[in-house]
Parts: sequence; structure tokens; C-alpha cells
Amino acid sequence: MKLLNRKLFRDISHNWTQFMSVFLMAALSIIVFVGLQGAWHGLQGSLNSYLTENHLPNYWIQGSYITKDDKNKLKAISGIKKVRSGTRLQVNQDKHHLIIDSFQKPLIKLHRVKGDKYNSQSSNGIWINKEYARDHSLKIGDNFSVTYVNQKFHLKVKGIIQSPSRIYFTGTQEFIAPNYANYGYAYVSPKALKKVLNYRGPQNIVEIDGKHKNFRKEIEKIFGARLLTYYNQQTLPDVSTATERVREIKNLSYLFSFIFLLLAILAMYTTIRRLITSQTEEIATLKALGFSSFKIQIHYASFGLLVGGLGTIIGALVAPLISWYVLSSQKSMFSLPNWQVSYSFSAWMIMILVILICIFSAYLAARSGSKGLPAIYLRGIEETKARKIWLEHWKNFWKHLPYSGRWAVRDAFINRTRTLMGIIGVAGGMMLTIAGIGMPQSMTHLVDKAYSTDFSYNKRLYVNNYESYRKSHPQAKQWVQISQAHFSPDDGYNRLLIVVNKGDYVNMKTTTGGDIQNGGLYVTHGFAKRAGIKKGDNLKVKTFGSNKQYSFKVKGIIATETNQGAYITAHTWQKAKGFYQPTTLLVGENYKYHKQDINSKISINEQKKNAYNFVNSLMSIFALIIVFGALLIIIVLYNLGSLSFVERMRDYATLRVLGIHKKELRILTLIENLITTFIGWLIGIPAGIWFLRQYVNTFSTINLEYTRYFNWETILIASLFVWICSLSTTLFISRRIKKIDMVQALKGVE
Repeated sequence: MKLLNRKLFRDISHNWTQFMSVFLMAALSIIVFVGLQGAWHGLQGSLNSYLTENHLPNYWIQGSYITKDDKNKLKAISGIKKVRSGTRLQVNQDKHHLIIDSFQKPLIKLHRVKGDKYNSQSSNGIWINKEYARDHSLKIGDNFSVTYVNQKFHLKVKGIIQSPSRIYFTGTQEFIAPNYANYGYAYVSPKALKKVLNYRGPQNIVEIDGKHKNFRKEIEKIFGARLLTYYNQQTLPDVSTATERVREIKNLSYLFSFIFLLLAILAMYTTIRRLITSQTEEIATLKALGFSSFKIQIHYASFGLLVGGLGTIIGALVAPLISWYVLSSQKSMFSLPNWQVSYSFSAWMIMILVILICIFSAYLAARSGSKGLPAIYLRGIEETKARKIWLEHWKNFWKHLPYSGRWAVRDAFINRTRTLMGIIGVAGGMMLTIAGIGMPQSMTHLVDKAYSTDFSYNKRLYVNNYESYRKSHPQAKQWVQISQAHFSPDDGYNRLLIVVNKGDYVNMKTTTGGDIQNGGLYVTHGFAKRAGIKKGDNLKVKTFGSNKQYSFKVKGIIATETNQGAYITAHTWQKAKGFYQPTTLLVGENYKYHKQDINSKISINEQKKNAYNFVNSLMSIFALIIVFGALLIIIVLYNLGSLSFVERMRDYATLRVLGIHKKELRILTLIENLITTFIGWLIGIPAGIWFLRQYVNTFSTINLEYTRYFNWETILIASLFVWICSLSTTLFISRRIKKIDMVQALKGVE
């Protein structure tokens, strides 16, 4: 066995290029899959433990007022365990906005970062969320001033907290990413609410623990027109966005890893089998020296174990760094007290699979090579049987091909496995490159389309009283009313009904290119797809805050990615006698207004910047995928080129002896490479576009629908990258042709 062990290390040193390519592909496979899997599994574990330990409610209800009778009715619903009512107010701190909740006994357990625990008996204390306190340099014991109903009040900071129901807190539905510098949340005691803020109004929110299969229907019966908003864990954006991000990274992990692993495994399998098959004479020599077929097979299987095992070990060591890198990119978006990396059983399965692929590839190749008599194999490598290919029957076509072209085409068809591997490598490279470039483009396109094309206002003004403002500002035109509504049929979730007045700032188009017009309802594409709604259907609508149900014909499907729900003109809505008291006014850059007339304002530039922050939080993941995709393409194509050269070395030597010049040989290799690359490139373009669609769809949620976007630049950049990688392989082979030893090549010795 010492002889076999020495031979093992000699084979590795003599075939260092092939050894390193298999090692790198094994390592990259583990790094990509296990790294991404550790990120989503760790995020899922961090979320689940945080939400479970801090008693996240199942439902949230906000009404115009909450009575004791309402709570009793809620408790009487089957499956409901606990009901807690409280008060929610929105106050200002200078130009910033703060949502204050007040509970006698909160259902959730607030995570204390600093200071005291939440005390419902505190007479003047306030507990502020960690991110808002950080951005405003607030410390325990600081005096904190807020403005409520045009009066300023002072509270003392008693604690810095995090709430499990505010993991992804945006402050308003107009932002799609957290904006902690301008929006925060806080808790005060009912005593401080009355004593300091002088609040004497009713309670208006309810948090509920427990489950009921048709809870939405039950609460609509109980609250009627008093119901303003209803959320569950799947629809509350402050929570669902975090759980959706786990799903997004998980789907991305499996989708990308599947393509990546497929290419890597095919390349590893082919490389090892070819490497060992090329040692047929050495196998025959070992048999002639008395080594049994079993020992020879085990010897070569150990090669697969060594290269696969080393690659897996290195990959497993590097993977946690990738996991932490992905998690770190999400920390600015989510408010979690603890972040952890963890792995599931599938990570171990992939590591075992990679090692087994390497072992069995080597074992099967050695098994087929160790059969038969040594004398037969010592004659040299088995010659390929010459035969005509089907193209040769087209004599008019075939005779017009130059000799080099005929040789390249015949060689490609005879060596189908080698050609197929090259095509798969190029096509897979195009798929990964198009997806890697197209995903950031699609995200950026969403932001540009939403805040440049679909909406073109300069600011959104929020007024306190529509009637009085409209009378004093007759120039104000494009009012927007946004209400949560129950549609029927729907996809089981409440959606937004957006009532739009005439104006120049809402420019969304239908899927057929039309505008929003009077006479019907326009449903967004994401909502329509999930609920199975089509143009011409009748859709019933009941807005929260009203007991009346309206019926409208779906006049069109809107091609928009944001605010998934339905749009209707103010004229159509008012004609149906719908409640119309909008509080949002869209204005242009030169619109003049007085600060005392409005409650707050948001500029479209703020929204756009916020949306780009959201996209940037994902860019590091996309960049990671682009880098690993590029590495795989380079390794696969380089390896295929190197192996093809080894297999063809006898052919090159034979042609050289027959009088073919080295320049002509280089042309032959170029033609072969062009054929393989061209076919793989053609297949890779539609496959890459398809893969981009699946890739983008993994990020779509209830509230946002991401659509695939690519242009000629996407295809051009991907094509240039793949063609450069492929043609550089040809250059590499061309240089090696100059160094062929004709005597050794014709003997079949490497």
C-alpha cells in the first residue's frame, strides 16, 4: 500500500491543475449553499426565538374606539386566549414623528436594551425604541419633549427598548424601508398618558393572542364601521417583512445553489472520471505488478475522498463568514436583539453529497479501467471508432466546409459528452450572469418606475381637515384617500383601496397601456394574480370605517409594483356614495403652503432615497452571487478547456506529423471552442431570462410585486463576460499546443 500512497501524491502533483479545479469547485459548492443556508436558517432562528420569548400577538386591531363589551366578545371567540386593549397616538418631536402606545398590561414582552423595564404605573416616563434613541443620541434620564395637539409636553426617558411587533418599523406605509432618523415608536403608561399628555379619549387598539380560522369575518361583525385596521402576523408589515426576508433568502439559497451545484457536480464528476480514465496504462501496470482490482479501485476512490474532503473542509470553514456577511447586510433593516448563524440537516447532506460524488466518480472510473487483461491496456489508449456523422450525408453542405471546419464538427459530434459539458458550462454561466446582473437592475428599475414614472409629485402633504383646506386652497387638486378594505373575492388578506382625484401626479398604466379612468375599479397586477381577478370581473369592496359594501366592475389591471390593492377615481367613488374625506394631497415643486395648515409632509426624494436603502441592503447578497457565479464560470470553462486539450493531445500530435501547421491547429481549437460557446450562449440567453424571472419572484411579497427587468445591456454584459472567459480558454490551449512533445503524445503518455 505504500507504493499506492506514493502514487496517489505523485498523481496529485502531476495533475495539479485538475486537482485544484475539483478542489475549488467542491469548496465553492459548500461555501455557496452552506453560507446562504446558514444565513436564512440563522435569521429564522433569531426571529423565532425572539418572537416566541416575547409573546408576539397573533392579531392587531385598531378602531375608532374600543369598549369593554368589544373585549368580551373577542374573548368569546373560539381559539382566542388573551385580549389586551390600549391607546395609540402619533406625536411629533420637532420635525420627527413618534407613535406612542400605552397599555396597562401589554400582551407583548418588550425587550429591554437599557434602563428600567416598562412600568405601567410610571407617572412621567417614556420608553423609546433603540434605533430612534441611537439616531437622536438619547440616554436614560434625558428629558424628552413631544408635541401633541399643538401643545408641548415633557417626559423622562426611563428605558431603551425593542418591540417584537416592530422588527421592521417604517413609521408609515409611504416608506418601504425603516427610516429611524425620522420615525420612531415609544411606550408610556396610561397614567402618564392622562397626566402628562392630558389624553382623555377612548382606547383604540387591541392586541390578541390565539387563533381562529375566520377571525377577519368575526371582527368585522363586532366592530362594524368602527374598524379602521386589522392585521395578523402575515400582513403586519412590521413583522411580515422580516419573516418574508427569511423566505426570500431561503428561496434564493435553494434556487441559486441548485444551478451552482448542478454545474459544479457535473464538472467534478467529469473531471475526476477523465483524469482517472487517462491513467489506463498505469492501472494496467499495477495489475501486472499483482495488485488486485479492488485495491486499485480503493486507491483511486481515495483520490476522490482526498480532493472532495479537502474542498468540503475548506468550504465548511469559509461558509460561516459568508453567513455572517449576509446577516450583517440585514442588520440595518431589522431590529433584533440577537443575531445568530445556524445550520440545518440539509447543510450536512450537501457536504456528504459533494464528497460522495468525488469518491464514486473516481471509483467508477477506476472500476471500468481495471477490467480486462493488462496486456491489452498496455498497448495504449483505446482509439475512438471512426464513423460518419449525420451532417456528412448533406454532401452539398459538407463539401463546402473547410477541412478544419469538418474536423471540428466531426470531433464535436463524436465526443458528445465533452461537447455537452462545454455547452452546459457556457449555458449555466450565461444563466448565472444574466440573473446576477438582472436582479439589481430589476430592483433599481422598481424604484425608478415607482418614484419617477408611476408618481411624479414633489411632495405628499397630510392635512388635518379636508373640507376647510380645500376651501382655503382651491388650487389644491390631486387628493388621495387611502383606506384598508376587504375585497371579495380576494386572496384572504385586506388590501388598500386608493381613491385618486384628477391631477398630473398619478401616472400608472394598465397592462394594456391605458390610464385610470372613471367608471370602474383598477386592480394592481400582484393582487389580481394572487386573487385570480381578471378584467371584467365584478369586485365587491367594503372599506374599514364603513358598513356599506360597494360593487364595481374591474376595468383594468395596473402594472405597478408598489401598494398592492385597487385604485378608483374620486368621481366614481363619490358617485357610488362612498365616504370621501382624503387627507393626502399631492403637489408639485412650486406649490405654496403654510406649515400650520398641514400635519406632516413627505417628499418623493425622501421616498426614493428610502427605497434605495432597501435595495442597497440586498445589493451585498447580489454582489456575492455575482462573484461566486463568475468564479464558477471561470473554473468550469478553464477546466473543460484543459481536459479537452489532454484528451485531444494525440489528435493534435497526429495532425502535426501529417503536416498541419501549429497555426492551423490553433484555428481548429478556435472553431471547436466557437461552436461549443455559440450553442451554449444561444441556450443560455432564454434560460437566463427564465432564471431571472424565478429569481426576482422570490422577493415578491403581499405588498410588493417585483417584476423581471432586463435590457440589451444586461445581455451584452453577460455575453461579453462569458465569451471572454471562453475565448481565453482557447488562448490557453493555443499556447499549450506549442509545447506538445510529439513522441510522448503519439505513445499515449502524458
